[in-house]
Amino acid sequence: RSSLSGISRKIKYGDRNIGFILLGSGTCFTILGMSLFFNKNLLRLGNLLFIAGVPVTFGPARTASYFFQPRKTRATGCLAAGIFLVFIGWPVFGIALEVFGLLNLFGNMFPVLMVFLKQVPGIGSLFKNDNRSRDNRRSSHYNEDDRERRNVEEYY
Repeated sequence: RSSLSGISRKIKYGDRNIGFILLGSGTCFTILGMSLFFNKNLLRLGNLLFIAGVPVTFGPARTASYFFQPRKTRATGCLAAGIFLVFIGWPVFGIALEVFGLLNLFGNMFPVLMVFLKQVPGIGSLFKNDNRSRDNRRSSHYNEDDRERRNVEEYY
């Protein structure tokens, strides 16, 4: 009895370990398919693993509530149409439509990702920008312009 409740709980709420494996495999197959001149079969396999991985990772209810929000229906439609185009044999247009849909679905998460990447020890320094030196250059540039304007005003 307890094993059945554990299985139903994993189906209802998702299992992150299996889901991340499916999502990672789907990403690898998709990248491999694109690098091999849009190999249709690898792209199809990547899409199938992605379709299986998202609900397994987050759970079917949370996945449906996220993808079918009224403001995200256009992005979900683009993603679904892109997957359909890959399945019927038009991989270039399908992947382009999928990328557009994914950017519209998850575009609001990029600032959060940037904050996270800035805190990672190895690569954080690549994403940190030095605003002070840029501001100093700007202020010195404006100061030179002001000096020139004052010199012109003093001349006349």
